[in-house]
Amino acid sequence: MSNLAMPEGVTLIESLAVGNQLGEGIIWDARQQCAFWTDILGKHFYRWNWNGEIVHYPCPERLCSFGLTPELNWFIAAFESGFAFFNPVDQQVQWLNKVEADLPYTRMNDGKVDRQGCFWAGSMIEDENIAVDTLAIEKQAKLYRLEDDGQPHVIFTGIAISNGLSWSPDSKTLYFADSAKQCVWRSDFNVSSAEPSTRKILFNTDKTAFPDGSCIDKQGYLWNAQWGSACVRRYSPSGKLDITLPIECQQPSCVSFGGPNLNHLLVTSAADGLPSHNSELHKNNGAVFIYQTPFQGIAEPICTVPERQQPLLSL
Repeated sequence: MSNLAMPEGVTLIESLAVGNQLGEGIIWDARQQCAFWTDILGKHFYRWNWNGEIVHYPCPERLCSFGLTPELNWFIAAFESGFAFFNPVDQQVQWLNKVEADLPYTRMNDGKVDRQGCFWAGSMIEDENIAVDTLAIEKQAKLYRLEDDGQPHVIFTGIAISNGLSWSPDSKTLYFADSAKQCVWRSDFNVSSAEPSTRKILFNTDKTAFPDGSCIDKQGYLWNAQWGSACVRRYSPSGKLDITLPIECQQPSCVSFGGPNLNHLLVTSAADGLPSHNSELHKNNGAVFIYQTPFQGIAEPICTVPERQQPLLSL
C-alpha cells in the first residue's frame, strides 16, 4: 500500500468490510441520506444508510452503473448487456435496449446522469487478449447517451474501457477516461444540445495507475480513483495534480461525495485478482471507505431522460 501521508483535514472515519469483488458506481442519494453502489462481479446492489445499516439485493446480470430517478426504488441502469430501469427491492427490470450484442467481448461499464437529467454510460472490452488498436472503430467500445425514447446515441467511439464520466459544476465541461489508455480527457460541453466537443487530454496517469471512477467537487476539481495505485487523486480543472489521498487497498474503483453536508468522500474498491488470504496487506480489498473532508460535493442529479413508462393496467 501507499506510504503517503493523509492530506490535511481528511480523516478516515469508517471502512465497510463488504468484501466486494468489483465495487463500483457509488453515488449518494440526498433525498434518502444513503449511498448506493454495485458489486459488478458479485451481481449485488448495495445500499448503505447514514445510520450504518447495509442491505444488498441480487441483480439479474452484472450491474455496471446506474443513476437515481424520481421514483426512489427505481434506478436507470447499465447492465452488462444494455440499458434498463431496475427496481432492486421488488426485483423488477424494464428493459430499454440491449447494445453491442454483436460484440461478445464487450460489456457495459461506467455511467452517470448529467446535470440536465440524461443518463450516459460507456462500454468496455473485457477480453484482455484483444488489443483495441487491432479492431475497426465500430468494433471497439463506445460511450452512449440515452434519448427520450430510451434509444442509445453514440457519443464517442474508439474506446477500450469507458470510465471516469463526470461534468463540471456549470456543465460546460465533460470529463471522460479510458482506463486502458491511462488517459483522462476533457471536452467543452454544449448544454443545449448535450453534445461534447473533440476530446483533449487533461492528464495521463503513471504506469501503475489506471483512471477509474470520478466525481466533481463544488470547487470544480476532479477526484479520480486510480486502480492499482492505492490512491485517489484530486485535479484542478486544468489537469494539475492537487491532492493524493492514500487508500488502504490496492484497487480503489469509484468515488463520490456524500453525507448530510456532502463533505464525506465515499470510495469503493475491488478484491478481484488479488490474493484472498487474510493478511494485513489485503484485509481491506473490496471494502468501501468513508472519509471526512474539508471539501464539499454536489448533489447527485436525478435521471428524467428517459422517463420510465408505467405499465398498462389490464381491465
